[in-house]
Amino acid sequence: MKPWEEYQSGPWDEYATAAMPAPRPEPAPAQMSFGERVKMGIVDPIQGGTQLLTKMLPDSVVNAGNIANNWLADKTGLVARLPEGGVDQQTREREAAYNEQRSPEDGFDWARLLGNVVSPVNMAFGAAAPARVASLGGRMAAGAGAGAAAAAMAPVGSGDFMAEKAQQIGTGAAFGGAVPAIASGVGRVISPRASVNADVLALKGEGIRPTVGQTLGGVFNKAEEKAISLPIVGDSIAAARQRAAADLNKAVANRALNPIGATVPEGVAGRELVEAVQTRLSDAYNALLPKLTVKADQQFAAEVSQLRGMVANGSIDPKAAQAFKRILQNDVLGKFKGQNALTGQTMKAVESDLGQRIAQLGASTDADARLVGDALKEVQSALRSLVERSNPRYAGELKAINTGWANFKRLEKAAGYVGAEEGAFSAAQLQGAVRALDRSKDKAKFARGQAYMQDLSDPAKNVLGSKVPNSGTADRLLNFGALGSAFFDPTIPASLIAGSGMYSSPIQSLLRGAVSSRPQAAQPIASMLNRTSPMFAPAGGLLGLEIFE
Repeated sequence: MKPWEEYQSGPWDEYATAAMPAPRPEPAPAQMSFGERVKMGIVDPIQGGTQLLTKMLPDSVVNAGNIANNWLADKTGLVARLPEGGVDQQTREREAAYNEQRSPEDGFDWARLLGNVVSPVNMAFGAAAPARVASLGGRMAAGAGAGAAAAAMAPVGSGDFMAEKAQQIGTGAAFGGAVPAIASGVGRVISPRASVNADVLALKGEGIRPTVGQTLGGVFNKAEEKAISLPIVGDSIAAARQRAAADLNKAVANRALNPIGATVPEGVAGRELVEAVQTRLSDAYNALLPKLTVKADQQFAAEVSQLRGMVANGSIDPKAAQAFKRILQNDVLGKFKGQNALTGQTMKAVESDLGQRIAQLGASTDADARLVGDALKEVQSALRSLVERSNPRYAGELKAINTGWANFKRLEKAAGYVGAEEGAFSAAQLQGAVRALDRSKDKAKFARGQAYMQDLSDPAKNVLGSKVPNSGTADRLLNFGALGSAFFDPTIPASLIAGSGMYSSPIQSLLRGAVSSRPQAAQPIASMLNRTSPMFAPAGGLLGLEIFE
């Protein structure tokens, strides 16, 4: 007889197997709707928080709670019955069932994340985050705390609980802390610092066009300064910075001419600019003088007396002091007649003589002679103030001319400094002139930022820097070398030429506008985004969990 195993695998067995109906596949679980997944996300912090709590409490307390829960479930049906493994097992089964009801093609579960974010528990974490934290570091710390708290409430569906929970908290803290940093970056795009920089806005109002590096300031400005040493592109950067310095010179000159309704002529710069402004102011003053009468008063007498004392008692050569006394008497005080007054024509002659004396002494190589010239400038200023007081009818015109002269003095002083090549001065030299002409005790007005024209010199110094680059002094050998490098790598000169094009006037205008021009509402929006960013940190932490899920 054949063994039983052979009968088992015989034809009959094959016939029986073929005749049996194929087993029916188990139906796939129904997929969860969008609303059901949102609801799952809303409940997640409660489920996860309860799971975390059972891991933290003593086993005796947890077991007593489980028994009480199941008694309520059996007697009232108000709560679900817990399995033998308690809340931890319930949570893991819940996660397993959720995963079975999701299709592999579903991808990122935005519905559940939405439920997580709008869950009252996580919204409470966001609301509890400190508001109005000034520093970015402080906001990031607050965001990290809120993100970690939200992640701590997330359920653990598989793996070692403590290891998974630690990973969740770390991910939540990292993503939550990143939210304020991202918000700060978005805020910078909405309202860059340059768009709210008072110094940049002040220069913009004066028609001054700093380069994009100067506009951004900080590391961008330093990088641009260093790039001046590069071949080809360096000359373009230097030329762009020279344009900004030329704009500053023109702005100061216009401050001198605008009070009398004039503007700087086109195409003049440096010493020509200084001379053009002086000529225009002199013409305006000389045209008005014949209409005026000038009568000396006590204030004028006191100012002249004070100047006499300063020159006589100062550290100046006695001969120079005597020369000042002689010029003052012959060219100014001696012109006042018995009634202690001057006609307009006489005043015009006094002004002319005094101006010539000042010009001659100011050009002298003798330091004492230049000091006499400075003292005569003060006499000239006191005389012009007297003219204004003596002619109230023309007070408006005189005040405008005197304002123009006051501005011109800063222009003239800055252009006369050593280093102001051909009379073209830098922002630092303008700042020096503003300080030097501050007549307050111990330069107190300058120290407080209130000196005359300091509203322009301070922003110019802060944005434009201390020196004007010379685009004509770049090493031409470097330029030829850069062009020659095309034989080895054409991208080298091409990139330098492209960079050079970026510093053309039209492109710089576009770049400057891109970083400094924003609507009025931009700054409040950016500020609000920064202030409230820690409130969105829980959402960032939960997003991190979903990404790494």
